Amino acid sequence: MHIITRNHKHLADRLVGRRKQFTKGCRIVLEALKNTQGTPSAQDIALQLKNSLSNQAPGLTTVYRSLELLARLGIVQVVTFRDGERRYELISPGEHFHHLICEQCGKTTRISACIIDGLAQSISTEYSFMVKSHVLELYGLCKQCNDSTNNAIPNLLVEVS
Repeated sequence: MHIITRNHKHLADRLVGRRKQFTKGCRIVLEALKNTQGTPSAQDIALQLKNSLSNQAPGLTTVYRSLELLARLGIVQVVTFRDGERRYELISPGEHFHHLICEQCGKTTRISACIIDGLAQSISTEYSFMVKSHVLELYGLCKQCNDSTNNAIPNLLVEVS
């Protein structure tokens, strides 16, 4: 298959026996996701495909079904931010990401390391609780928005003599 990259060689193993589910539409959605920056929503992907493929683009229902299949196969991570919309990003087996989300411009940045794994292990041991998954999304201002916000605040201190 042409969709396999060096970072996603696990796709072939995951797709064996699922050829009927892994339709042409699903392959197109996967390619679109590979070529998209950030964490797009299903609507974002459908619009991208409509703009690039015109009449040959899969419909929104196919995009949703394809993304859900890719998530079940562990190829895609589903992320839900404060706006409640599900977003999608490619992952490798056993991989997951946490994010920094700018509340002003919406920029999303992956945190490169999982800082929760050690805490989850400690909680598991201390409370005899089996942690199956976790989510960490930090909200604030990215550098650009923080810089522009700080520059936009007028100096309200007036020197009185």
